[in-house]
Amino acid sequence: MTDTDILRHIASAFSERKSSAALSNYLVLSNNIKYVNDVLRFAVHVFSGIESAAARSLGTPANCTPDYREPASRAPFTRIIPRVVANGLAVLDKFVLHTAPDDRGGITVENVSKLHRGFMDYNGLVTATRQVVDSLVSDAYQMCLLEPKSLNYHVLVSLNSFDRYVTPSIRQALFTKETSDALAEFRKLSFRDWANSALTRCGEPNFGQKVDFLFRQLGITSEQSFAEELKDIFKFSSEFTHIGYVSTFFSSSQSPEVIFGDDIGPYLPSTENFSELKYRILETVTRLLALVYLPSVTRAWQKMLEANVCMPFAESLAGLVKEMQEHLKTRNAQYYFFVRSGLAKTDKVIELPCICGVVRRWAPPHDSNDLYCKGCGSHFNLMELDGDGGYVITSSGPVRIIGSEAPEFKDLPVVEQVKLMREVDALKRKQPEP
Repeated sequence: MTDTDILRHIASAFSERKSSAALSNYLVLSNNIKYVNDVLRFAVHVFSGIESAAARSLGTPANCTPDYREPASRAPFTRIIPRVVANGLAVLDKFVLHTAPDDRGGITVENVSKLHRGFMDYNGLVTATRQVVDSLVSDAYQMCLLEPKSLNYHVLVSLNSFDRYVTPSIRQALFTKETSDALAEFRKLSFRDWANSALTRCGEPNFGQKVDFLFRQLGITSEQSFAEELKDIFKFSSEFTHIGYVSTFFSSSQSPEVIFGDDIGPYLPSTENFSELKYRILETVTRLLALVYLPSVTRAWQKMLEANVCMPFAESLAGLVKEMQEHLKTRNAQYYFFVRSGLAKTDKVIELPCICGVVRRWAPPHDSNDLYCKGCGSHFNLMELDGDGGYVITSSGPVRIIGSEAPEFKDLPVVEQVKLMREVDALKRKQPEP
């Protein structure tokens, strides 16, 4: 293929964009977006309260470890880290707003164009994504290091760029004489010395290196696929933020759209395409917060605070992380239901209760394509059982076989429940040791 061939292919792609298609279930996407957005919003709220209490403790020198009390060189971190975390919370608040579910109230076929998603929507969402991913990883990196030269580099590079165009009034409000003096010292360095000087150091200059460093420091190298996912979302969001050719072409094209519909009302393919991306981004950022950022905050507190002071904060964050991860596991999972053999060939409506709380009423002709939850997107698998049995014994206890004559286990008289559990225990004792 020659350079001219490639140029012609590009010309064709840029001038003949295909119509967008809806490849996912928009109703499920909307439910999942709301669910994970609520999880993230709640996590940010809880973390903010824990951080405020930790910041107050850091303000008392007696609570801090010797290396972080004046006149030790790392003492300033007790004032800097609360500010760094406050910045992260502000970026997270913006991201939460950009990943809220669509409001479909009052949408009809006549005004469904309100749900069209184009350049402004994509640019707002993905720019917010770029900011939150970069911010959380960069701040986590600094909190794992707590190294003066590294923080100096991070702040002075930012300060140097900010100062180039800031207005006089903002500059006067931000820059003290000490700040100006520090910036003047930094500007004496040649560019090639910025990352390694008597004042500054940057051992991992790019995003990917910071991610790898964090995964090693936090002992989560087994999550390497997620590390690669973070690098990918950074590159993808950078393409939108820097107004790349492909992202701009995709999001600014104004091609006609067919109108789809679901149980709530009409929507457009671009609505579903945008929601699919929003949900994927939302899930990735929520995992980033739980798996990388919050453990890095804990790591910093453990270095700066005495053990007895830090323990309640660390335990609270660990509990929050566990709760977030458990909530995420309920989305798009695989669940198995035990059903009486032949039930799916009858004219009965089969109720399949999902763990998320939504009950799927699987109606005849029992199309296998409908075996999923509209609430969380989880897929259902059926295991057909012959005979007249009423229950299957699982690790969670007796589970009623759907279609059997037996009542739900919880609806049995207590005497019958105890009798059944004793029979289960007797069967377990008869099993040979592995």
